[in-house]
Amino acid sequence: MSSKFSTDQNAQYRPEILNPTKELDYSRLKELKGYEFVLVSDQIESQVADLIKSENPTRTIPPKELNNLVTNFFNNTDKEKYGNWVYFPWKNTLVHILSGEEFIKIRTVRNNFKITPIEQKILGEKIVGIVGLSVGQSIALAMTLERGYGEIRLADFDTLELSNLNRLKAGVTSLGLEKVIIAAREIAEIDPYLKVKVYREGITAENVDEFILEGGKMDLLIDECDSLDIKVLLREKAKEHRLTVMMDTSDKGMLDVERFDQEPKRELFHGLLKGVDLDSLKNLSSTEKVSIVLKITGLETLSARMKVSLLEIGQTITSWPQLASGVFLGGASVAHAARKFLLGDDIKSGRYYVDFDNLFKLSDSEEIKIDSPVIPGISDFQYSIPSDVLQSAYQISRSELETLIDKANWAPSGGNIQPWVWVFDRKGVLHLFHDKIRSHSMLDYKGTGSLIAFGAAIENLRLQSGKMGIDIEVIYQIKAFDSDLIASIRFLTKQPKPLKIKYAELVEGIGLRCTNRKNRKRYLLSQDELNSLLEVSKEDHVFLEWTDQENDLEELAKIVGGMDRLRFFHDQGLVDFVNEVRWTEKEAIDKKDGIDIATLELSGTEKAAMGLLRDPRTIKFFRKYLMGYGLTKISKDTITSASGIILLKTKDYSPISILNVGIVLQRLWIKANMLGLSVQPVTAMLFIFHRILNEKETGFTEIEEQEIINLKNSFTNIFNKEKEQKEIFMFRINKAGEPSVKSYRRNLSDTLIII
Repeated sequence: MSSKFSTDQNAQYRPEILNPTKELDYSRLKELKGYEFVLVSDQIESQVADLIKSENPTRTIPPKELNNLVTNFFNNTDKEKYGNWVYFPWKNTLVHILSGEEFIKIRTVRNNFKITPIEQKILGEKIVGIVGLSVGQSIALAMTLERGYGEIRLADFDTLELSNLNRLKAGVTSLGLEKVIIAAREIAEIDPYLKVKVYREGITAENVDEFILEGGKMDLLIDECDSLDIKVLLREKAKEHRLTVMMDTSDKGMLDVERFDQEPKRELFHGLLKGVDLDSLKNLSSTEKVSIVLKITGLETLSARMKVSLLEIGQTITSWPQLASGVFLGGASVAHAARKFLLGDDIKSGRYYVDFDNLFKLSDSEEIKIDSPVIPGISDFQYSIPSDVLQSAYQISRSELETLIDKANWAPSGGNIQPWVWVFDRKGVLHLFHDKIRSHSMLDYKGTGSLIAFGAAIENLRLQSGKMGIDIEVIYQIKAFDSDLIASIRFLTKQPKPLKIKYAELVEGIGLRCTNRKNRKRYLLSQDELNSLLEVSKEDHVFLEWTDQENDLEELAKIVGGMDRLRFFHDQGLVDFVNEVRWTEKEAIDKKDGIDIATLELSGTEKAAMGLLRDPRTIKFFRKYLMGYGLTKISKDTITSASGIILLKTKDYSPISILNVGIVLQRLWIKANMLGLSVQPVTAMLFIFHRILNEKETGFTEIEEQEIINLKNSFTNIFNKEKEQKEIFMFRINKAGEPSVKSYRRNLSDTLIII
């Protein structure tokens, strides 16, 4: 590298800001641009566009007009010399940004008016110090994003280790790098105009006064270090210099505030270290620290899991645990409290909690116990274990069993009802039962919707067993549609390596599989993508049809929309729909089943329309006057934006055939998601078709029945034209990115019985 590049250690974290209107800086800019290894990022036009928009808040400027305004702006201004250029030597990257005042205005514009411009200016004059860059990193990040200070001083002597990556925002490429440098670089890349000072040796008795006072006395001290003697030293100096100290413990969301600025004589840690020889706190081992930490935090305020963990220090773990969720929560809590304090709010000394366990009202029985010998069962489910199944040759462990059931339970099910109950008997045999109370609905005709879900769950279990090296035998027990017992699974052998089973690679996609109802621009599948899907669909007596023809999709949209409308006209169908939707986030989280309304990817208008369906009087009116065609719009967009539609069929309408459809469906769904494709079932109408064609009492009026038959005839003009097979399941394929949210799954204890 050229000698023109600084060897100053500050260059490891401090960017070089160049003002191109200054001759020397412009010369340096040209020099940097001349190096092949320097990456140049010039997005100044988009920043100027933001600036223009911010200066015209009363109107929405059309894109074309905005582009013209930006062009006109630079007609009178030398683009290269506008703003500043910032060189980040650790990335060999040169970035063109707005000058300080304009940059700050645009970077914080979305703060308004949660933070007013006047408040932003006040915060920009504040000095904050953070000691300890594990938890401290998240605090520094949150405060930086809000621009909650003008200068920050960071102190930590430690380097990044692999075990830090459960809670620090960093990657393996930063292993061995000083934590303080990682944090300083992150700040510089967010806002190079913020002043950052680093203390790479951490805080010592020799430099603590410099840390607090040099360049101006800091306004707030944040303590997140592990060393108890340094914690004491910081508070003694805070008393001396009348500083407020804040500390987050990343357990139960505890935020500790000590206002030594108001009460310079108050005792350290709220007096909780009374009787402790403070000189004895140096060089303590992790085990020796436990008793002191308990005094500081208070035993009664620790979470149950932290109490268990502290008992394990020096036994099975080397230090107390911290989770990213707790650390990030602490970052948010301290950033919020610090902002309030720095803006003059009277934050009192004391302890403040944001305890999510308490917010969720977790009972003791719901708290996971270490080495709990019994898995909670399902007390009200009635079942009968078959006596003619041989004992499993391999005795599966509870851990293996839980892993298998967990993977199986991620199978799809109609309305996300999750109709399965797994019973593990004394012979080591796993039985799959149909929970008919959960699955009872108009759409689950003869239990076929549930059978598809059971087939998918069995396929998940087969794939996961193969990955775990466990050979299984699946015995189909179901003989008639009304059977409760679906299948029994025997565990035969256990190998040290994964088994070579059919479609073994799909196991890695079990966790990826999800429903995605986003309607994006239509994506045309390549032949390779289609072939990949067809490859995994091979199963005896299961047949696949595919269409991606626009005229077919247009016609299918009318059919699907019409059938959705008629579904709501059915008394039980409407009740089922209203009951299966989880209308709020809280309801979705609490019940862990059903269709979270967020997964429907609805616009505000569509949500309002969906809300109308909760009132039976709306549907009654539609039904009476043969209206409600607006209910078909969502289905229309769903179908017409699809890459294509897949229909799965069987030769005969039997339980085993439908189970096999579920198996194929799961393979296709997983494979599609692994290819980056999105899947959404559009199969409700098929269950209604079967009901209409096979039952005398359907719950529909004669007019509605005839309309359904007409729609079925239109359907067979597209699919199954020879009418030789039974239509079982239909879904759309598209590429729609990630869904906004994924459906929840019930707890393992709600689906598994161990005898």
